[in-house]
Amino acid sequence: MEHLDQMVAGKVRLAMSDAGLRLEDLAARSGLPASDLRSLLAAHGSFTLDELVRIAAVVRRRVVDLLPDQEEMR
Repeated sequence: MEHLDQMVAGKVRLAMSDAGLRLEDLAARSGLPASDLRSLLAAHGSFTLDELVRIAAVVRRRVVDLLPDQEEMR
């Protein structure tokens, strides 16, 4: 599960970067605590579906875009 957490965190970081957002910006716009995001982006835990939905809305991506695809899972 840890590997999956790292992959999702990487996708979220990339989406943040593409959107020009810092962690603090994402926290403010998503309503998620910055401390929670910091921990999740360090792959110290798993994102919940609710968190991914909020993040996807802010970075204007689909939730599925924040998840690894089959090729990446190999």
